[in-house]
Order: sequence, then C-alpha cells, then structure tokens
Amino acid sequence: MAKSTPRDSVSLETLPYTRVSAIVVGLENFRPNPKGGVLDSVEYAHADAEAFRDTLQEIYSSLDEDSLQIELVKDSRASLTALRDTLAYTILNLSEDDLFIFYYAGHGFHDGNSNRLSAYDTSAFNPKETTLDLHDDILVHLSRSECERALLFIDACAATVREIAVGRDVISDLHLDDMKEFIDSALYCAVFLSCSPDEKSYSSPSLGHGIWTSFLLKALRGEADEALTRERWLTDYGLRDWLRREVPRYITRETEIRGTQRPRAIVSSSNTFQIRHVAAEEKLPQNLMLSNIVLKYSDAYLESVETGAIRGLEGFNSRIHTVPDKLSNSADAWVGRLLEETIADEVQAVYSDAKRALGFRRRDASRESDSGGGNVDTPVFRLLLEAKQNPNDPSEFAIYRLLFLRSGWEACREEIEGLFSGEFDRMVIEIESKSVGFSDLVDKLEDIEERNGGRLEEDEGKRRAVYLAENGAEFVIDLRRRRFEIVVPGRKGIELVDAVQEYQFGLTGDPNPMLPSPTRLLAVEGTSKRTSSARRRKPKRKKGT
Repeated sequence: MAKSTPRDSVSLETLPYTRVSAIVVGLENFRPNPKGGVLDSVEYAHADAEAFRDTLQEIYSSLDEDSLQIELVKDSRASLTALRDTLAYTILNLSEDDLFIFYYAGHGFHDGNSNRLSAYDTSAFNPKETTLDLHDDILVHLSRSECERALLFIDACAATVREIAVGRDVISDLHLDDMKEFIDSALYCAVFLSCSPDEKSYSSPSLGHGIWTSFLLKALRGEADEALTRERWLTDYGLRDWLRREVPRYITRETEIRGTQRPRAIVSSSNTFQIRHVAAEEKLPQNLMLSNIVLKYSDAYLESVETGAIRGLEGFNSRIHTVPDKLSNSADAWVGRLLEETIADEVQAVYSDAKRALGFRRRDASRESDSGGGNVDTPVFRLLLEAKQNPNDPSEFAIYRLLFLRSGWEACREEIEGLFSGEFDRMVIEIESKSVGFSDLVDKLEDIEERNGGRLEEDEGKRRAVYLAENGAEFVIDLRRRRFEIVVPGRKGIELVDAVQEYQFGLTGDPNPMLPSPTRLLAVEGTSKRTSSARRRKPKRKKGT
C-alpha cells in the first residue's frame, strides 16, 4: 500500500511519552464453519488496518525501531486466544512513559452486560463465549499496567450479529456507559467509536476504506486543518469534533446511504491530550503548485478574441438590418457572412507573409476561407479563424483566432513572432471532462489556495473553477466546455508558450509541441491528498453488516 508523505513526524521533545506501542486488528474474513454461525465479511477491513499501521509509521518516523512497536493482526492470526494473549502481554509490559494505541476494524456489539469485539473464530451462535470483552480484555489490563496514556479506535457495529445470533433480542449495539466510569478514573484514556448506538458503520468503494477510518486517517496524517488548534495541534477533542462533523457530511453529500452514522468518543475529562503536531505547510514554487491536478488533454493552442459592434461592420445597413438581442444559429451565420471578406483578406495576408518569412513553397501549405471562417496551414503552424456572435453580448461579433504550433516551430521562433506580433493572450488546452471530478478538482484548488495564497472562484452549476495566483497568472478549468485556459500577465504569443512550459502540470496525453512532455503525477512533499468524490455512489457493503 502506498504511503502518503506526512507533513511532519512526531518529535519526542514535544510529547509526554517516549515510546509507542500499537496493536492493529483487521478482521475482514472469519473462520468457515459448515454448521453455520459464521459472521459476514467486513469490506475493506484489511485496507483499513494496513493504512492505519502505515499512518502510525509515518507519524512516528522520528522514533527509533525500539521506540515504535506496531503489531498488525489480520483474520486467522486474530483468533480469540491470540488476541487475548497479545493484548495481555503487550499492555502489562507498558511503562508510564508509553502511549498505547489499539485499532480495530470488524464486528462489535453489546451483549447486555459488556461491549464485545469479534475474533476470527467468533460464532454467531455463541457470541458471548467467542468474542473479546472490551472491558475485561483491554480496559482492565490498562488499569493494572503502568501505562498512563491510551487511545482506542474502533470501527465496528453489530447488525449482522443481531440478525444471525440465537437470542438476538439480547444483543444490541456498543454501549458507552460501562466505558465512561473506567475512562474518567484513568489518568488519560480515549475511546473513539465509528458510530453511535443503533447505527451502522459504512464503507465506501470510492474511498476504498470504511468512511470513518478514511477520515480518521486523514486527520492523523495532518491533512485536516479544520481539526487542528490554532497552534496546529491535533487533540483528542479536535479529532472527536471533526469526525463527528465530517463523516455525516460525507455520507449526506457523496453517497446514497439512507442511514445515519454519527461518530462518538469517550475522552478523559481530566485533561486535553495532544495526539500530534502538524507543521504549517510551506508555499510550493509557483511552477509546481498545479502539478497534482491530473488532466488528460487532446490538443493545445494559443487563442485571441476580437469583439466589436455588429452595427459597425461593413455591410450592416441600419435601414434593413436589426441588431440581434439574443444568441442564435441564424445570427451566427449572418455575422459570418458580414465578416466573410474580412476573414478572406486576413487569410490571404497571413498566407503571403508566412510564405515570404518561412520560405515554403505553395504545395507545402494551404489556405481556405468561407462565410464562417478560414484557416492557413504551413509546415510549422496552423491558424484557424472563426466568426460568430459574441456569446457574452448578442449585439457584438467575435472573431476567434486559434494558433496551433507544429513540431519544429522552435527553429522559426522569430518569424512566427513577427507574423503575429504577440496578439494571442491565452493558452487553451482541450481536456477530457471525465479525467477529473469537479469536487476533487475544487478540493485540490482549495488546497493550493490555502497553501500558496491567491483566490479561487468556483461555479458547480457551470462546472467551472478559476484560480488566480498571487503572481497574477489565471488558470481556468472549465469541465463543461472541456477547456483549461492559462493567462500569464505580460506574456503573449511565443512568450506565453514559454511561460506555460515553465509550469509542471499533471497532464497526460500524446506529446504536444506547445506543452512540456507529459509527466506522471508529481509526489510533492507535504501536498494534501484529499479524497472526496464528485460522484454519489452506493456503498459496496456496510461495515459490520
């Protein structure tokens, strides 16, 4: 599993413990039993547990090998006996300078007396005797050890046990009362639960994790600024409140799940626990800030737009013509006819000037014009012209000029600059709209805005986002029109091409002579990696069901 890069790791100088000991349990599959009573599998429990282990390794990367002990237990290694032995041995050997962390992804429930967690060999026909007792097997051991700090994270619920088990009316969801008394009496202990009683803990195919675990990982990795204090500490209370807010929000906005999932936490009332510190991000160089926005492109060109009043065009007769007050195909065609001679003259002039400047022969190039526009094709460039109504003002015309540079254009740089005199003020990159979701796009641009400053404007209805960088460069990503537009102050024509090539974009596609070579997504250190989805998807399965 790929690891994300942490913004900073935990320093022993800033925390009141010197050693971290963790037990991470991922129960996705359970022991087969031909007589029945086997619990349903838990989707993404392995991915959840592995990602949690990786996250701890990242957070505590500054600790030496002896100071960071993480035991990952999955499926057949997580039998009831093995879990009890591992927990008892690990906890009883903790010292007062240790932090103990327990993470569990699987099934959990309350049997009327105590909170219980399933093991690999749990039987739904005899759950009380074949499950882990959260109080007796973990909390009591902690109270008898020298350990003074413990964090427990439990992503579980109990619907499957209720449906299968004999005496199902006795079994209910995890309850909090029997944990509160213990936690309030300990120096410090916090239990974070993925859902409230009578709720389910859901997973998401788009996240590839349990939803609660996905947001837990995001906060632990330092990717949730909203969960941090002003001094950028992730505390128990900050984590609790952020999970309580973000998990239901994600389920409402990004899924079709009808149920509710409200995370809960039982936190020691004696003090606030600082889980980790997250260093403030440094600004990325301007040319790298958009490198993690992946767009698949098909073509690129320079563009300029000339506009003016239709009333002022040669051929317009105010006695017989009416200035249009709305956009229409017929008005476009009429504007094209009014500008037909103007376009033809420009096509001929560009062709003649280019033939002299570039020294090509007639058979090496072509030119064409009609009532809607025209084009000039040469060995090193293609100019396309189109005349129609101005979409922003029906009473005006617009002449669009598109300049495509072909391979080898660099050798004719001065000649091309002389032909067009820097009239092109924007680069347009045609993109595939399905290459990125609008929500993901805005999330990444918001990250850039927070980190590098500038200003972001987004319009979900038009599926259009505009980011204005601090240096004045403007980046417009219009998914509806399938355009990525770039404007750089003071740069036009060939100089604009140079400016665009200085940037590193996450562009994929066939090589284009106007763009840098397509590059793989850059793993920029410290870049936030949000994982929200623009599409609403049904969960593949419910965790714990």
